[in-house]
Amino acid sequence: MKIKFVPALLVLLVASVVYYHLMRLQVVPPFSGITQEKTYQRHVPEPMRVLVPQVQYDAIAASLSTTGETGEPGAELDAETILRVAASPCGPSLHYLITQYRTNPAVPPALEAVRKGLQEPPAGYLDASGAPLKNPWRSQDTVGLRDHMVETFLAWCVFLPEISGTHDNGLHYILNFAWFYYRNQAGQDFVQGRNPLDPADPLPTGWKFTKDFNNQRGAYMDSPASTARIAQWVGDPRIEISDYQRQNAGDYRSWNDFFARELIADDVAQTISSRPATMPLDQFPERDYIVVAPTDCIMNPLVQVLATDSTDSGDLEGTEESGEGAAQRRVLKTPLHYDTVLDVKGAPLSLAQLLDGVPQQVRDRFVGGTGQACVLMPNTYHHFHAPVNGTVVHAVVIPGNTYGYPDFPNWVPPDGNVGGPRTDFSRFQNFQRGVVVIEVTYAGLGGGDITGYVASIPVGLDTIGSVTLNADIVPGKVVKRGYTELGNFYYGGSLNILLYSKGLAGNAVQTRMGNQINLFSLSPPAPETIVPIGQRPSMN
Repeated sequence: MKIKFVPALLVLLVASVVYYHLMRLQVVPPFSGITQEKTYQRHVPEPMRVLVPQVQYDAIAASLSTTGETGEPGAELDAETILRVAASPCGPSLHYLITQYRTNPAVPPALEAVRKGLQEPPAGYLDASGAPLKNPWRSQDTVGLRDHMVETFLAWCVFLPEISGTHDNGLHYILNFAWFYYRNQAGQDFVQGRNPLDPADPLPTGWKFTKDFNNQRGAYMDSPASTARIAQWVGDPRIEISDYQRQNAGDYRSWNDFFARELIADDVAQTISSRPATMPLDQFPERDYIVVAPTDCIMNPLVQVLATDSTDSGDLEGTEESGEGAAQRRVLKTPLHYDTVLDVKGAPLSLAQLLDGVPQQVRDRFVGGTGQACVLMPNTYHHFHAPVNGTVVHAVVIPGNTYGYPDFPNWVPPDGNVGGPRTDFSRFQNFQRGVVVIEVTYAGLGGGDITGYVASIPVGLDTIGSVTLNADIVPGKVVKRGYTELGNFYYGGSLNILLYSKGLAGNAVQTRMGNQINLFSLSPPAPETIVPIGQRPSMN
């Protein structure tokens, strides 16, 4: 009896210990099907279950509770975090990041390089108390940085923006994550698939994680679970919902359905009454030289980073930054060349990559040309239309990065002049984008015709990786300025770059009497619940 009892007691003791740890992690063994189902139902609300099926929840919870750790002190995840990851629509991407940290020996040193390269935000960015904002990614060690990534992306996955008049917090997490790689080459390398310790060595962890996260957050924003804030946006006067085809919150199936809302258009007259094209061609047939804004946006001429020293040039005009290591950014009179863009020298925008795939004879026409940047904000219309009358000669979507723009504060500054004279537009040649080239013909002074080209380049950034061109935008399509829709973005704020072939147009924004040039603020700065820590102070 004694010989038989001891092994039985030992087996019972081991089983009890195993069961205790499983229960501590709230991951129940396979034989407890009923308990397992109750755990899933408790952590995954009904609207989320299409996005987070139980088999996925169970698999992630079990994997994270059993996968070996790196051995670093404090590197293990607590039970609550494991279950929140399992219950998240972005659980698969977070599971990948956590598992890579545990099992890929290159990942912890890469994140340590990111941690050491973190820079403080520039002046003008404030926290909720009004004090200068500190980089939110600062942490004592690499485990802390990993944990902050998990917490941030868990919250970001199901984040629904709020609005109050002319203020919204739609860019909150985009700006928050921008500090991860702000002037931080290691951070840029990590999110773009390179090993920060040896950029020639591929390390896909950060790139794959953010790419998969975008897709999974996108699925959430496409789902009925994302509709909770739509009524708030529809009811806000600055949305101007009466301009749109659907004017009730209940008419929208998801956040992205609302975000990509369509304006009321007259398809017979080919006009959009709330967005009248400047001097419609049917009323002013001789004025075929007009360019209109492709969408609702903040518009600036293209500019370029020139150098990190005081070198000057007769081709330059504008302003420059000050301070150690500051880069000069000035408007270029003829910024478009084929040269590859370098970080610290005065090389202009790289057409060779930006217009990748465009027929060479067409691409050559842009050398020495000009351009403008049209920046869309979260509360604006997110379809983009033909800026000119003409014929499409090239249309394609080019895959690329969505994270890693190195100098977000100069792209989205506190003063609200998004895409202004401090923006390095050369960096967008590596981001996911569409390219639509339109051939234009207009009357010359001698009675003959002049032919040129306009390129519309919609760029996806951060979680706005979805750049969609309409199916009918193909070579040979005749487009009408201010009416023909080229495509759209989904959630976020994005960019449409306009390029003009050499001699076709200047880069200054020229407007007419009676056209909108600004908007009055509708409300005082939004409360903390609307604009959280890290949000730019105001955006008119």
